Amino acid sequence: MYSGRLLGANRESPRPEVKHALRREFHPQLRRLWNCNRSLDQFARYQQLAPWMKKHPGVDIQKLTTDDFRQTGIDCISYQWERAGFNFVPLITADLCLRCSIDILFLRPEEPRYVMQGGDLDARLKTVFDALRIPANLKETGGMLPQEDETPFFCLLEDDKLISEISVTSDELLILPKERAMNPNDCFLVIHVKLLPTQRAQFSWVFE
Repeated sequence: MYSGRLLGANRESPRPEVKHALRREFHPQLRRLWNCNRSLDQFARYQQLAPWMKKHPGVDIQKLTTDDFRQTGIDCISYQWERAGFNFVPLITADLCLRCSIDILFLRPEEPRYVMQGGDLDARLKTVFDALRIPANLKETGGMLPQEDETPFFCLLEDDKLISEISVTSDELLILPKERAMNPNDCFLVIHVKLLPTQRAQFSWVFE
């Protein structure tokens, strides 16, 4: 979910800092998913620990707890996606052979004076989809490096090309929770993601 201001993006104004601010809102939600979903817990614990052991020589893996194995597995995934000073953990990657459909409830001010100022819906959705994927380089984070509690950094997608289906329902936003006035760029998003393996892969059982 996301509640706040959202600006549209295009080639002339890609707004990487806006996208990364949104990415940072999704990060703790996805981290919570990895911590509480049983299938993802098993997925993490079944990762090969060789990359982690190289970075932590001398550790006795016999002394690792179940929680330790989950975290080391997540760390191993993140080592595969080191870029721009970040260790990313994407949930959906090409290797997993997943079909990803996204259904968005997009609440925004619909009075004419607000719609004209807030920009078109397509441009703001472009911001959202770019924020759901890992950035290719530091430029795509707006120059931002990992903040406290952002290593590893959880994202939904390796690449937004992995989205196979999109459904958007736009409706009127009266006002954001805990706010007293409306801003033309305000929005409230509820993003529902469905995953389904398209073919048998090593860890496709996680998503069945």
